[in-house]
Amino acid sequence: MPFKLRSKKKQNISIMQKKSNSISSEQLRTIRTSIQFASTEKLRTMVITSPEQGAGKSFISMNLAISFAEQGNKVLLIDADLRRPTVHTTLRLKNDMGLSNYLAGQGKLEECLQEITMHENLFVITSGVIPPNPAELLSSNKMKEFVQIISNMFDIVIFDAPPVLPVVDPLIIGNMVDGLILVLRSEHTDQHDAVQTLDKIKQSKIKMIGAVLNGRKNRGESYQTGYYTRNQN
Repeated sequence: MPFKLRSKKKQNISIMQKKSNSISSEQLRTIRTSIQFASTEKLRTMVITSPEQGAGKSFISMNLAISFAEQGNKVLLIDADLRRPTVHTTLRLKNDMGLSNYLAGQGKLEECLQEITMHENLFVITSGVIPPNPAELLSSNKMKEFVQIISNMFDIVIFDAPPVLPVVDPLIIGNMVDGLILVLRSEHTDQHDAVQTLDKIKQSKIKMIGAVLNGRKNRGESYQTGYYTRNQN
């Protein structure tokens, strides 16, 4: 269904510079490729989360979205953190109309979509106004219908979700999408928290695509980002 998007000025928001040959950019492209080969079925919708705040899940979400778009895919990045959203701030976007507004019946889908002009094929839906009932909105039938609609509109849909341990939100979304990617941060994520998070994901019967270890320091490099697959039956 064609939509008329809100007009946007060209944003100077490149995180992973287009056509960049930097180490971090190449690692993100490697993660993108690993995700594409992680399943025999095409992974169209995915949620990215972490055990706790500060692991870099939003950084990974935004850069993966850019990387997929760079490949020629029509990509939608959704800030599904309806409690502490960051995507609109980082990408310098308006947040007066977003996911929460749409789910609450306060706006149309075309009013929420924003095109990122600096990166061809990349679109964003921000979180919208912070609601009093995030979990209820995310578990609604409207949300389930929303996932179906956007999965038919875009090649890749990435949900940037809150951390798993504090709230149930990412687990709710995880049961509506094709799979989940867990971001862990080196020297930041507690091992017990990581294990507890994996247990919650398993108990929720969510398909875990893999895990990203963010911020691992290497000699001569500021940091590395690695991707690890996890097979689930």
